[in-house]
Amino acid sequence: MIAKTKAIVLHNTNYSENSVISKMYTKEYGLRTYIIPSIRKGKSAIRPSMILALSLVELDIYEKANASINRIKELRNSQLLVNIHSDIVKTSIALFLSEILNHCITFDQGDEYLFDFLQREILILENEETNSLYPIFFLVNLSKHLGVQPLGVYSRDTPYLSLDEGMFVSQNGLHTTSTQVAEVVSHILERPTEKKISVNAELRKSTLNEILKYYQYHITKNRKIKSVEILSELLN
Repeated sequence: MIAKTKAIVLHNTNYSENSVISKMYTKEYGLRTYIIPSIRKGKSAIRPSMILALSLVELDIYEKANASINRIKELRNSQLLVNIHSDIVKTSIALFLSEILNHCITFDQGDEYLFDFLQREILILENEETNSLYPIFFLVNLSKHLGVQPLGVYSRDTPYLSLDEGMFVSQNGLHTTSTQVAEVVSHILERPTEKKISVNAELRKSTLNEILKYYQYHITKNRKIKSVEILSELLN
């Protein structure tokens, strides 16, 4: 059947001589993979610039629930991401986010709240001044939508974040963060949009790396996020 949906481009892979396999997260159907024939030959109405990392698109699709690869009837950009695809820092953040999402989103059911969160965050990245804490805020807030947010509260009695247990704990251990990292994570959990907090470059880098370890324990397992090193260099 022909259906309409909104989608976020997560990852593209060249296929055959001129085609592309595009993995997208759709609002109604969850994760979907589409083949776009002849896109690199200029014979397709869909241009490569329309499906760059994190592109927001509207689709008319031939939807088959059990198909491993679906086809697109028509694709339109719902928002043009000019800054994300022209500013080197924002481009690097976008590549980092798309790599994270490519590892984390594996379900073929739509989640309206997750989709709206991702769309809102992408537009913040596009329209607002670059904030060096943005990737950290994104990961902590994303953990809520993925059902793996840290439990408990940061306090004098529980000043550490246990990466493997996924909660704030009283004792420092092999897999706990520093109290400084735990405090930053706690701030974001309690005030998810308040990015004006005092964090130096060293703590920012440490917090990002610890949250990625947290994701490895609970979602991505041992997959390495390749883009984080470039991102860290640019943000520092």
